[in-house]
Amino acid sequence: MSRSFDFNAGSILVLLRLAVPQLLLLLLLILNLMALPVPYAGPVKPMLVMMAVYYWSIYRPTLLPPWLCFIVGLLMDILSGMPPGVNAFILVALQWLVQDQRRFLMGQPYVTIWAVFGLVMGGAALAEWVLLGLVLGWAALTPVLAAVLLSLFLFPFVTLLLVFTHRLLPVASRTYP
Repeated sequence: MSRSFDFNAGSILVLLRLAVPQLLLLLLLILNLMALPVPYAGPVKPMLVMMAVYYWSIYRPTLLPPWLCFIVGLLMDILSGMPPGVNAFILVALQWLVQDQRRFLMGQPYVTIWAVFGLVMGGAALAEWVLLGLVLGWAALTPVLAAVLLSLFLFPFVTLLLVFTHRLLPVASRTYP
């Protein structure tokens, strides 16, 4: 049986509104490639894409499928000159871990969401450092620590942008656990 789609202005607007999180993720990917100079640590890249994957994995997991996380991670690897698959693996693992704890995180206050993000991001940064150390050679931990601290500082601001984007979206169905 074939389905016909009615592409009126209302349905096109809904499709555009549903594409906003993915477009924002691509914008954060571009911003993620720019390094910020941090004294005594050198150029540091905040983990903006990880913030978006974390947020959407908690609040609207159906909008960010694992294949999209994999592609975004692969793009991050290619555009930043890292070995292909490192960020792809980390983003998919992050999404899996957060979605597994989604029921717990949904009822928590913002401070807990922020603290759990810090733990998850610290673990992901350490995993990335280990994977890159095994492939390319060991680097100093100072830039990794600076990136984690900068990302923790920026998390509330990026979250505000994500919450605003979330409010633009159509109401979610209640089918996802």
